[in-house]
Amino acid sequence: MQSKLVNFIGTLRDHDVRISTSESLDAMRVLALIGYEDRQHLKYALSNALAKTQPEKAVFFRCFEMFFAGDRLTTLSEDKQNSGDSDKGESSDGEHLDLEAEIAASEELQEALDSPLVQAAISGDNNMLSAEVAKAAANLNIDNLRFFTQTGQYTRALLHAVDIEQLDLGIKNLKDIGNPTADYLVEVIRNKKQQLHGLAKAYIDEQFILTANADGRKIQEAALRNTQLSTLDKQHFSDLKELVRKLAKKLISKHSRSINTQKRGRLDIGKTLRKNIQNDGILFDTFWKKTPKKKSKVIALCDVSGSVSAYSKFLLLFLYSLSDVLPNIRSFCFSNQSDEVTDLFERYDASEAIDRALKKCGQGSSDYGQSLEDFSRLCLDDINTQTTVIILGDGRTNMADPKLEILQQIYQQSKTVIWLNPERRSQWHVGDSEMIRYQSACHFVSECQSLNQLERVIDQLLKLMR
Repeated sequence: MQSKLVNFIGTLRDHDVRISTSESLDAMRVLALIGYEDRQHLKYALSNALAKTQPEKAVFFRCFEMFFAGDRLTTLSEDKQNSGDSDKGESSDGEHLDLEAEIAASEELQEALDSPLVQAAISGDNNMLSAEVAKAAANLNIDNLRFFTQTGQYTRALLHAVDIEQLDLGIKNLKDIGNPTADYLVEVIRNKKQQLHGLAKAYIDEQFILTANADGRKIQEAALRNTQLSTLDKQHFSDLKELVRKLAKKLISKHSRSINTQKRGRLDIGKTLRKNIQNDGILFDTFWKKTPKKKSKVIALCDVSGSVSAYSKFLLLFLYSLSDVLPNIRSFCFSNQSDEVTDLFERYDASEAIDRALKKCGQGSSDYGQSLEDFSRLCLDDINTQTTVIILGDGRTNMADPKLEILQQIYQQSKTVIWLNPERRSQWHVGDSEMIRYQSACHFVSECQSLNQLERVIDQLLKLMR
C-alpha cells in the first residue's frame, strides 16, 4: 500500500503542500507503524509528518478525506442499510428466513446464486459489498483522471474491478428459472447493483474534484501569468496577489544562495593551504576572501494614471515581496507630478500601501516632464553607481515637454536605468508617445504586459545586482 501513500503525497504537492523527501520517508515509517486499520489515527499521524503549518493542515485534511474516500464506503453502506432496515418493518426477519429456506430447498436456485458477490447481495451484506468497492478503489490507478468526461470511464473500470459481472450473471440465471422466488431475487440483486454503482460513482466524483482542483488552479495560474494585466477583472486581483508572492518566493530561492555566498566570501585556497601546513595539510582552519561591496539600491518610479496603474500596482507588489534579496527600495509614484511613497510601505503591508499610494498620486493625466523634474528634485542627489532605477510607464506625455535631459542625467549617475512599458513596441512611436527618445537614455527597455514578462525582468535585475 506504499504506492497509494506515494500517490497521496503527489496529490498534496499538487495542492501546494511542501513535502521533502525526508518527510515522505517519515510518512512511510508512520504507515509501517500504524497501518490502514484505524483511519483517524492514520490521518492525524500523517498530518504531523507531512503538514507543517495550519493552512497546510487544512489542505491536508481536505485532501485526505477525498483521496481516501474509498475507506468510507463501508460507513456509507451501513447508513443505507440502517435506513433500509427501518423501512422494512418488523416482518423483515421472518421474510428473510423464509427466503433462505426456499433457496436451501432448491438446487436450481443454489446453482444460480453460486457467487460470493451475488450471495452478499441476497443476504443484504452491505459491509461486504462496500469492502469490495474499497479494495478495488485502492488498487485503481486514477493518476490520469483530469476531465469530467473521464468519470464514466473510471466508474466502469472500478465496477469491473469489483467484478460486477457476477451480479449480471446471477440475474440471467435467475431469469432462466422463471418462478416467483427467482423474480423476487432478481429485483433484490438489481437494487444492490444500483447501490454498488452509486458508491463507485461517488468515489470517482470525489477523486475527480481532488485532481481537477489542482489541475484547474495550475491552468488558471498559467492563464493569469500570460494575460495582459490591464484586461483582468478586479475579481482576479486577489488571485494575482497570491501568484505574485509565489513568483517572488521562487526568485528569492533562486538568488538567495549567491547573496549568502557574497556575505561569507570565497575560499582563499592559497592562504588556507599555507596556514594548515602545520596540521599536515589537514584543513582545520579555512580562510575566506571578502571583497567589500557597497549595498545596491533600487528606486522605482511608477506611472499610476489610467490603465497603467494596474501594472504599477503589481510591479511594486513584486518588488516589496522580494524584501529578502532587495532590502533597499525607494518608491515614487506619479501622474502629473511625482511624490515619494516609501513611508507608506514602512507603515502598512504592501497591498494596503499600494492602494494608498494610488489614491495619493493617481489623480490627473500623465505629465512625464513635470514628474521627472519632481523626481530629480526629490532624489537625484541619492542616485549613484550602486543605484538601479526602474521606471514603469507608457511614455505618453500628452504633448508636454518630455524633459529628456533629466532622464539623461539619471542615466549618467546610476548603475542601471530600466524602463518597463506596458504597450507593445509597435505603439511606441505612435501619437504622443516619447518612448523612442526616452529609450536612448536607458540601459534596458522592455515590454511588460504580463506577470511572466515582469518576472523575467526582475530575474535579470537580481542577476545585475549580484
